[in-house]
Amino acid sequence: MDRKGWIGLILCVIGLFAWQWYVITHYGPRPTQSARKPGQAAQGPAGIQLPHTGSEGAANGAAGVIGSRESFSAPEALPPEQRAVLENAKIKVLFTSWGGAIRSVELKNHRAHGDEPLVLNRFGREPVMNLAGEEGDSLAAYQFRAEGRDVVFSRTLPSGVELRRRYWLGEGYEIRLEQQWVNPATRETVFPRWKLCLGLAEPIHRQDPPATIAANWFSAQGKLGRISLPDFGPAGILGIQWRGPRSLIDSPKEPMRWVAVKSQFFTTVLLPPGTLLPDRLVCVREPLPDFPGSGSGQPAAGLKAWAYFPEVVLPPGSALATTFTVYAGPKEYSLLKNLGSGSDRILDYGFWGWVVKPLVWCMVHLHRIIPNYGLVIIVFTLCIKAVFWPLQSAANRHMKEMQALSPRMKELQAKYKDQPDKMQAEMMKLYREFGVNPLGGCLPVAVQVPIFIGFYTMLQSAVELRHQSFLWIHDLTRPDTVATVPVLGLDINPLPLIMVGTQIILARMTSPAAENPQTRMMQWMPVFFLVFFYNFAAALPLYWTVNNLVSIAQTYWNLKKPVPTLHRVKKPKASGLSLRK
Repeated sequence: MDRKGWIGLILCVIGLFAWQWYVITHYGPRPTQSARKPGQAAQGPAGIQLPHTGSEGAANGAAGVIGSRESFSAPEALPPEQRAVLENAKIKVLFTSWGGAIRSVELKNHRAHGDEPLVLNRFGREPVMNLAGEEGDSLAAYQFRAEGRDVVFSRTLPSGVELRRRYWLGEGYEIRLEQQWVNPATRETVFPRWKLCLGLAEPIHRQDPPATIAANWFSAQGKLGRISLPDFGPAGILGIQWRGPRSLIDSPKEPMRWVAVKSQFFTTVLLPPGTLLPDRLVCVREPLPDFPGSGSGQPAAGLKAWAYFPEVVLPPGSALATTFTVYAGPKEYSLLKNLGSGSDRILDYGFWGWVVKPLVWCMVHLHRIIPNYGLVIIVFTLCIKAVFWPLQSAANRHMKEMQALSPRMKELQAKYKDQPDKMQAEMMKLYREFGVNPLGGCLPVAVQVPIFIGFYTMLQSAVELRHQSFLWIHDLTRPDTVATVPVLGLDINPLPLIMVGTQIILARMTSPAAENPQTRMMQWMPVFFLVFFYNFAAALPLYWTVNNLVSIAQTYWNLKKPVPTLHRVKKPKASGLSLRK
């Protein structure tokens, strides 16, 4: 490697250390707060006691009542809280009489860290589905009763309208709410614009990408909207700032089929009845001082959202009942697809959905045959390489043809070294004369780029790969760290190093006679990938490494063949016919 190559390699290593320092400084673990005393319940924001992870309530969907003695630090005094639990095979839902809503949802088949349960809205200051006026975030006290496997809350509004809220569990991760307004008065009553809280989208790890913490909505016109945590930051370029940080972001006012908040792998989706659609979504950035590791420095942050609904008109002596569906669970394509109303758009694949959806389908169906997702990725990569094997062989043949033309090209380079335009024209003429396509070797790479981007996009929300191990990899959705350098704090991730090493070998095999500095530099370009993929999900470098190994074997086999003898392409004979006016 020449001087420029060494300089490029050194810059890559410096960039790697700089990026690792940035990640540790801004997103790394912080000293935890002092441990609470034994038996003391964890206190969430606003003084709400967080649910214990014990076996509260009754199983199989039956409602269990849990008393509460703590007080809520709100402007108006609230009576003691009552809690109830409904659970099925997938979720355990904790309800509260403060707001007559969902305090939190525990996902039984998923874990946050180790054996720690994964709880949605764990640090939320407001329960999911809390109903409030258009202005203000107040909680109201509801009367509670259990009716079989249903949880029922009720209260009388200042206007005299009775509000009843009945909850029950659907299949899997679905929670149903029947909300009923009853107007006993002899006059018409108008319930003004109101809102429902969607809860808090919060990270699981401090290093979760901030852009994955977001809110989505799907309009009645079929348009997908999105607000994410980075949208609350200042906007600018090259040090020029044209907008400061924002505390609140409002969506366009339009009817919405569904609204949702989501993290990298999980989501809470509200599907309203078709006769009562929300028309506005408001989001705020909410710091999480109680998030593990937030004892000092910049705390983690979540995103809180409310869905706004139009006013409800109640004729004298009438009742209006509407049913809402809440999905609180993983962002699995099949589950979201079954919800209907385009709920699978929550995955937000964008333009690359046409690649990602087949990839997800293939991965999930291969996993039914192969129990390990690491092996699934390897088998899937081998299948892709088998499909494109003829195309890669044709590209290698083009490379051999270019090798046969190399002596003539060197002659042209020496002859026209002071006339670059003339040299380029003569080279193109040489290619045409012998029927050689100089871009023939680029086609396999161009074809595989969409698959690579599809893998990258899929891994942003591939909950199926979460906590799936393979060899030394503990989690395919996280880096394959095996150790950490004590002084530098640099994680040692072997798989990206292997990926870059195989990429360098492949680059040198495909251009062995590189003599100009630019070509030699291109052989070491894969080192730059180390900076971008060093801390990425291990599934992506696993796919790319297997892809490189198969390409190396195929290229070695093709290069063993002798250099072809090129012949000039016969020019078509001019036709003796001519057009006459």
